[in-house]
Amino acid sequence: MFGLRKKQDQTPVDTVPVGYGKGKATPRRRESQAARKQPLVPTGRAAPGRGASKATKDAARAERVRSRELMMSGDERYLQARDRGPVRRLARDTVDGRWNVGEFLLPVMLVVVLMSFSGLQSRAPQVYLAIFAVVYAMVIGSSLDAFLMTRRLKKQVVERFGADAYVRGTTMYAVFRAFQLRRSRIPRPAVKRGGQPA
Repeated sequence: MFGLRKKQDQTPVDTVPVGYGKGKATPRRRESQAARKQPLVPTGRAAPGRGASKATKDAARAERVRSRELMMSGDERYLQARDRGPVRRLARDTVDGRWNVGEFLLPVMLVVVLMSFSGLQSRAPQVYLAIFAVVYAMVIGSSLDAFLMTRRLKKQVVERFGADAYVRGTTMYAVFRAFQLRRSRIPRPAVKRGGQPA
């Protein structure tokens, strides 16, 4: 049982049939990588930074400037997706047509930060506390102003376009625009202060 070897038939069996191989040697890695190599930029097209002509670059630059100007002026075709649509236009015009407390919040806070570096709190602590009371009042006032503005905006959207036309995110869009400085708003304000939305 153990240790006993039985005589087995030791005839070799040919496991690979004739004509089964590839017919050529396996290529080396260097050869297969060289065969797969191709240019990064297809032939017949110039790379944007190198072979492009000055006229092509100037034309592309002029088109970008034109697109930006049209976007800044409020042309619907050139606006970003967040700014498109009649509801968003109404929101922009509503914000731009009124005085917003929030747009003065950033400059006031900047002045307060600069004053805090001046050492005013050690020389005149009462003035410093009064300034911070004004800042807190502005924060509360701008929040209240934004709340009232969004309620008015929702009513205008429902009156003008119907209840189902209100686009999600329009409220925050209007609030963010109300807290921006008027000169930094994109697209530029189309309604003067005190004017009514178109």
